[in-house]
Amino acid sequence: MKSMGETGVQQYRVVIVGSGAAGFSAADWLAKFGVKNIAVVTEGVQCGTSRNAGSDKQTYYKLSFTQADSAEQMAAELASGGGMHRDTALIEAVNSVRCFMRLVEYGVPFPTDEIGRFIGYQTDHDTTARGTSAGPLTSKYMTEALERRVRENPDVHILDRTTVIRVVTEHNRAVGVVCLSPSADGGAQLFPIRAEYVILATGGATGVYADSVYPPSQSGAMGLAIEADCTMNNLTEWQYGIASQKVRWNLSGSYQQVIPSYYSMDQNGVRRDFLADWFDSASEMCSAIFLKGYQWPFDSAKIEGSSRIDLAVSRETKAGRRVWIDFRENPAGFDFDSLRTEARDYLERADALGKTPFERLMRLNPQAVEFYRNSGIDLAAEPLEVAVCAQHMNGGAAVDGNWQTSVANLFAVGEAAGTFGVYRPGGSALNSTQVGGLRAAEYIALHPAQGDGNGTALEKALQEEQSYVDRCIRMPAAPQTDFAGEMSRCASHCRVYEEIAALYERLTRQMAAKYYAAPDGSFGSIRRLYKYRDNLTAQTALCRTFLHALPVTGSRGGAIFYRGGKIVPEDCKCREKAIVTAEDAVTFENLRPAPDTSYNFEQTWHRYRESHKCCGVEPE
Repeated sequence: MKSMGETGVQQYRVVIVGSGAAGFSAADWLAKFGVKNIAVVTEGVQCGTSRNAGSDKQTYYKLSFTQADSAEQMAAELASGGGMHRDTALIEAVNSVRCFMRLVEYGVPFPTDEIGRFIGYQTDHDTTARGTSAGPLTSKYMTEALERRVRENPDVHILDRTTVIRVVTEHNRAVGVVCLSPSADGGAQLFPIRAEYVILATGGATGVYADSVYPPSQSGAMGLAIEADCTMNNLTEWQYGIASQKVRWNLSGSYQQVIPSYYSMDQNGVRRDFLADWFDSASEMCSAIFLKGYQWPFDSAKIEGSSRIDLAVSRETKAGRRVWIDFRENPAGFDFDSLRTEARDYLERADALGKTPFERLMRLNPQAVEFYRNSGIDLAAEPLEVAVCAQHMNGGAAVDGNWQTSVANLFAVGEAAGTFGVYRPGGSALNSTQVGGLRAAEYIALHPAQGDGNGTALEKALQEEQSYVDRCIRMPAAPQTDFAGEMSRCASHCRVYEEIAALYERLTRQMAAKYYAAPDGSFGSIRRLYKYRDNLTAQTALCRTFLHALPVTGSRGGAIFYRGGKIVPEDCKCREKAIVTAEDAVTFENLRPAPDTSYNFEQTWHRYRESHKCCGVEPE
């Protein structure tokens, strides 16, 4: 294990951790605003959620181009679920068109009608047609387009196969990072990077749950923000939904609207059509399956409706049975004429009246079939094994209107930032990756950092991590306890107070142990060591927040909360607060209001020109 000290240390104006849609967006905006010497540090350019995840038609949420709309209306929609700061909502709404059109100009193929309008549709938790899509791989197209632009700029340097293991701070100010990378001799090395600014674009806490739709290549790094003493926001708020297991993919939209059959099998291969037990009639069951397409995320407010399906699936898996969705056969009792009008009319208008779900899916969305075929699964010949999986983290690092965390000079963008509340419209996360990158970049361009420390903090951090790794290498080989399965069982969409409390005790004991074996000292084993520590840090913070906050908020959003064997109802007053986790304290804080948007044109124009001239950034 090698360590590279301060001698010849790399130094950048800005270090961006992560190479997805958020990370490349920040890098591109920084370069656009004239910032020099930028590093994008990534475990793998081809890894991550943005490049490897999607759904039947992945949504980008923006101001509508086809209906009467305004930024204020969109902001109200974004914040309507509660728990979201109003200033954040307005900033994301105001900047949505600017960011969207940049992606269009970069070549992302969002569709238009014959007169050139960017067409849209209504997505979940939305009341107007703000959603649009370039297909199931929208975020992949976004990331690739942004990467092409970034690679054209000589001021941006991409450090591939490099894992940031620590954000270094001094007097509550980020001054750099410590990195892990393979060494030339096939081993591993630690090295520091000094930076005036650090931007975390690492995605959500992807490894905390066993049942997850995050791609295996996305490891997340929420622990970086927690270990840097960032205040965290709304860690209770997640999205969960039914997804395939062999290939991690959301089974939303068309996959449910064609009304496939569900069944489970026990260890002896005995099949059970379990959904029939949850509904009074086949008509009600089939209509609920159809609605699951629109209402894909699990919703505690819909447990008497479409979210009953999620509860049924999770009960089967918790009982040790495997669950399958089959497009080759209709659910028992399926009958077009008995479907709810909404479902029947939708399929008729789409000319998707095939005899089987597969035939309907081929008419409704052949791309959905092609995706699985390209992944080695033929939906015409085999079923999909499914579970209720973690899909998106609405919480994360608390940020201000410039996406700066509570640690000066440290920003969080994309899913690493806790910008959303209890609910969010489908596709708003993609918009947030772009707006967050814009806001962070503009702030950095206009505000030269107030020093980057004297180097002692970075050198000390490097020595501490070297000593930590050396001790872990010397430890006896012992399995690291994996808590992800327990998190899925008791702390995901069904959260049980007593079981979370017991899990939290085990997590805190494991955290106190601090050192975990990395016996062979290879790059892979040391990287796994840090990923384990990162997941453990995140899981502990999540459970601590759940135990303090859920008895107050009750069941809401993407999770039901049980205590004493009973569902705790929601206290809706809590939606006017943000749930803040800082060190060992969990508190409720008032939401920030939307700013006053009234202005005098001449005064605002003068302020803008002066602020942008001061750092050499001229108006576009």
